[in-house]
Amino acid sequence: MKLIIYEKCWDAIFSLPKTIQKKVPEFLKKFMADSRSAAIHFEPISTFRDPRLRTARIDQKYRAIIRVPDSGDVHHLLWIDNHDEAMAWAENKLFEWNDNTQSYQIFTAPEAIQEKPQAEIAEPAPKPSGVLARFEDGELLKIGVPAVLLPSIRKIDNLSGLEAMEAYLPVEAFENLFYLFDGVDIRDIIAGLEEGKVNAAGREAQARSANNQRSFFELTDDALLDEILQGSLQKWKVFLHPSQRKLVEGSFKGAVKITGGAGTGKTVAALHRAKRLADYDYGRNGKPILFTTFTKSLTRNLANEFPGMKIDPTVVQLTNIDAFSMEQAKKLGLVEEQVKLLDFPGAKTSLEMWEEVLEYELSPFDSEFLNEEYKSVILFNNIQSEAEYFKVPRTGRSRRISRKDKMEIWRLVEKYQQLKASQHYLNIEEAHNKIFNYYRRLDDKPYGHVIADEIQDFSNIELRVLRALVAEGPNDLFLVGDPLQKIYSKPINFSKAGINVRGRRSRRLKINYRTTEEIKRMAVATIRNISFDDFDGAEENKNGYVSLRHGLMPRYEVFREKGQELDFLIQKIYEFTNPESPQAFSLNEICIAARTRNGIRDLLSRLHQEKIPYYDITTDMSKGNSADGLRLSTFHNLKGLEFKVIILMDVNARTCPFYPSAYVSWSPAAQEEYGRQERALIYVAMTRAIHVLLISGVGERSGLVGG
Repeated sequence: MKLIIYEKCWDAIFSLPKTIQKKVPEFLKKFMADSRSAAIHFEPISTFRDPRLRTARIDQKYRAIIRVPDSGDVHHLLWIDNHDEAMAWAENKLFEWNDNTQSYQIFTAPEAIQEKPQAEIAEPAPKPSGVLARFEDGELLKIGVPAVLLPSIRKIDNLSGLEAMEAYLPVEAFENLFYLFDGVDIRDIIAGLEEGKVNAAGREAQARSANNQRSFFELTDDALLDEILQGSLQKWKVFLHPSQRKLVEGSFKGAVKITGGAGTGKTVAALHRAKRLADYDYGRNGKPILFTTFTKSLTRNLANEFPGMKIDPTVVQLTNIDAFSMEQAKKLGLVEEQVKLLDFPGAKTSLEMWEEVLEYELSPFDSEFLNEEYKSVILFNNIQSEAEYFKVPRTGRSRRISRKDKMEIWRLVEKYQQLKASQHYLNIEEAHNKIFNYYRRLDDKPYGHVIADEIQDFSNIELRVLRALVAEGPNDLFLVGDPLQKIYSKPINFSKAGINVRGRRSRRLKINYRTTEEIKRMAVATIRNISFDDFDGAEENKNGYVSLRHGLMPRYEVFREKGQELDFLIQKIYEFTNPESPQAFSLNEICIAARTRNGIRDLLSRLHQEKIPYYDITTDMSKGNSADGLRLSTFHNLKGLEFKVIILMDVNARTCPFYPSAYVSWSPAAQEEYGRQERALIYVAMTRAIHVLLISGVGERSGLVGG
C-alpha cells in the first residue's frame, strides 16, 4: 500500500495534543500493514458527499479521514482531528483529479456552498468589478477551477468575496484567482501551470507532477514519519510549490535570477537547489559548489539546515561573501595575513582614515566626499590607475569635478592607500576586487556552481566576484533575493556585472509561506507607493503576492509615556507565554525589536525586574535557536530571521523613519533614496512575523506604518 499525505493534514497533525501526535505513527504503521484490522475501524460514512472517503480510528476520540482509490493501492491521508470535527471537515468534501492542472484537488461540494449564508461567501459590491467576466469558462478551468464550482466562482465580485470563498476552494484555484484579481495576466498563470506538468500518460505518472507534489507527499518509511513528528523535518523540506520545484529541478542555459517578496520561499528554493546540484552534478564536474550570502546571521541559519537536508558541506561550501573574499585573498597571498578591515566592529573607520590623510594634506575636498568618491567610484568600478579614473563615469555623484580635480583626488587616494598599508588596514571592497582580478584571468574556475542568497544586499562589486568564480555555462549562477528588502544604498545591476538573466532566466516567486495575509498586507502598505529596481534596470512588480494563511490583524498601539509602553509589552509577553492560552508561545519564539539599539535599552531593566530571561541577537548570534529567553534585536539584525511573534517597539514619528544628523545636508536624491531604505527596513522587520505582529510606540504615530 502507498500512503500519500495531504499538505494541510500535516498542519492538522501538528495542531493535535502531543499525546495524540505520538499515536499517529503507530496508527499509520497498523493501517499500512492491514487496513482491515478490526482495531482501526476503517469504514465508509453514509453522510459523506464523497463515497470514497473513509474514517479510521486513532483512538477512542480522534479520527483520520482517508480517501480510498477507485482501483489500485494508493490511499490519501487527508485529515486528523477530534471525531466530530473530523466528520464535519469531511462531510461535504470532494476529492477529484483535475486533468487541467495534473493534480488532485480537495474542495467543498457546490450544493454545500449554496447552503451557507451569502454574507459568509462574499461581500456584495455596489458595482461589480467585472474581473472574472472577462474570462471564458475554459480559461478558468485551465487555471484549476473545478467545473462544478464555476457557477459559485462567477458570483465573486471582488477580492473580499474571493477570500470569503477560500475555505471552499482547491488551493491552486484560490491562488490563481487571487492573481487575476491582483492584475496578473491569465496567460502567465496558465503558462506556469503548464510548466508544472509532466509529459507522461497515466494517472500514476502524472501524479508525480510538480503541480500535484505541492500538496501531496508519499510517506515512504517509518523513519521519515518519526522525523516529521519529532519536528526535525519541516514542511518546506518536503512540499514545494510548482514554481519552486521548477527552479530547483530545472536545467538552465546560464545564470538564473529568482526574486520574490518576504517569505516566498526563496531561501528554501536555494537550499533545495544546492542539494540537487550536489547530488546530480558534483559527480560529473568534480568541482565544489559555493553557497554564499551577505550576512553572517543568515549563514549561521543556513548551516543549521544543512544536516537536515543531508547537504554535504565538503561539496557545498557555505560562507558569507566578505569572509570568503578575505580568506581567499590571504590564502592566495593577495593581502598580508595580519590585515584588518576598515568599517568593521572594533576597527577604525574609513572616514577616520581619510581624516588622518587630510591632517597632513591641504585639499579643497573634505573627508566625507573623498571617502564616498573612493567607495562609490574607484572601488565600485574596480579602478586600478589614474588613467582609468579619468575615463570612468561618476554616475550618481552629485558634485561635478574637473580633470584637474581628478588629478588631486588621485594623489590623495595614493596617500590614503599608503597610510592604510602602513597600519595594515584594508577596505573589504578591495579584497573583493583582488579576488575578481585574480580569478577572471583563470580559464579553470574553482567552482562548478555558485548559489547566492539575499542578493539585494550585494553590489556589483560582489556580483563580479561570483561571476569570476564559475565558468559561464549551464546552471552556473543561481541568484536569489528580494528587491523590496533592499535596505542598503549599494548599486546593483546584473548586466553591468557581466551576468545575463533576461527572459525566462529571471523568475519571481509569489506565494508567501511565512506570514499571514493580514501581516503581509500591513507590510506591503509601507512600500506600496515606492518603486524598486529589479536588479537589472527595470521596476520590480509588487502585484500577485499572496499568503495562503490567515490570522490576527496586526496592531499598532501608541502611548503617552514610555512607562505605559513598557507596561504594555510586559503584559503581552505574559499573555503570549501563558500555558493556558490556546496558542501559547515559548519565550524564544518571541522577538522584540527596535529601530536602534537605544530603542530597546529601557526595556532591559524591566525584563530584569520581571526576571524574564532574554537573549540579545544584536550582540551575539552564536547560540542561534539553542539559547533560552526572549529575543531582542534591531530592525537590521532581523534580516534573514523569522519568529512566531514579532513586536516592534519604540515606533513613532521620531524613530521611524530615523534621520541621521547629516540628513539635512544631503541632496534631494540622497534623501529620497534614504526614505526608500527606511520604508524597506520596516517592511523587512514586519515580515519576520509568522503568526503575530504587534507594534508600539510613544508620542506621534509613525507615518511608515500603514502606508
